[in-house]
Amino acid sequence: MSNFHPDVLAAARGYEFERFIAATLVAEPKRRALIAIAAFAGELRRIPETVKEPMMGEIRLQWWRDVIAAHGSSERSGHPLADALAEAVDTYRLPTLQLVAMTEARAFDLYADPMPDDDSLSGYLSKTEAVPFALAMQVMRNGEAADISIADLAGRAFGLARLLGSLAHWLRNGRTPLPLSRLIECGVSVEQLHRGDASQGLISLFKQLAEDSEMAHSAIRGRISQLNKSDRLAILPLAVVPSILAHVSAQNRDLLRSPVELAPLNRVLRIARARWLGL
Repeated sequence: MSNFHPDVLAAARGYEFERFIAATLVAEPKRRALIAIAAFAGELRRIPETVKEPMMGEIRLQWWRDVIAAHGSSERSGHPLADALAEAVDTYRLPTLQLVAMTEARAFDLYADPMPDDDSLSGYLSKTEAVPFALAMQVMRNGEAADISIADLAGRAFGLARLLGSLAHWLRNGRTPLPLSRLIECGVSVEQLHRGDASQGLISLFKQLAEDSEMAHSAIRGRISQLNKSDRLAILPLAVVPSILAHVSAQNRDLLRSPVELAPLNRVLRIARARWLGL
C-alpha cells in the first residue's frame, strides 16, 4: 500500500472498511481504483462527523461537486483523494453523475430531519450504498457499465444491515435514519426513539428492515451463478451482511444504545472467504 497517500488509505480503511478490504483482494491496477472509490465513499460518510454546523458540511459537499464538475481539465487538484478519484474516473470511464448523486444524498446526514418514508430511504440507499457497488462493478468490468439491478440489491442488503447496526451511532448524533412513516405505523414518535424506548412496535420495525436486507442478500445469492467473476469480486463486502443481521437480531432492544460491533478480523476473514469460496 506504499503507493497510496495516507489520507486516501485512512478514509477508505476508517469509514468503508469492508470496501477497503475487498479492494485489497483485487490485483492492480483495479485495486487502486477500488480503494479510491472506497475512500471517496468514506470521506462523504466522515463529513457529518467532522463538522459542527450543517452549513460547513454543505460547503464540503459542494467542494466535492465542484471538483467532480471540473473533471476533464488537464490539471489535477493537488488533493490526494480527488486526484485518485479522477484517475479512476479516467481509467474506467466512471459516470460522474453517480459521484455527484452520492454527495447530494449525504446532505441528509447533516440534519436532524427524519427520513420521511420508505421511498426516501430507498433513494438514499441507492445513492449512498448502491452507487459504490455499481462503480466497483464498472471497474472490474474494465469500464463496461454495471448491472444496476445487482448494484441496487447489493446496496439495499448492505445499506440496511449497516443502518441497523449503526443505529445507536445515528441517534447519538441526533439523526433519525428510520422512515418516519414506519415509525408512525409502529406508534413510535421520534422523541421516543431518541429516548431509547424500544417498544414492541419498534422491535417489529427492526425485524422488518432486517428481513428486507436479508431478502435482498438472498436475491443476489440466488443469481450468483449468473454473475461473472468480476461482478462477484465487486460485491465482496456483502459477505459481512449475515453476521451483522445475526447481531441485530440478538441485540434487539439494545440497538438503540449499542451499535453492532464486528471484530475487524471477523470482517476480514468473511470477505477473504467469500473471495475464494463465494458469498
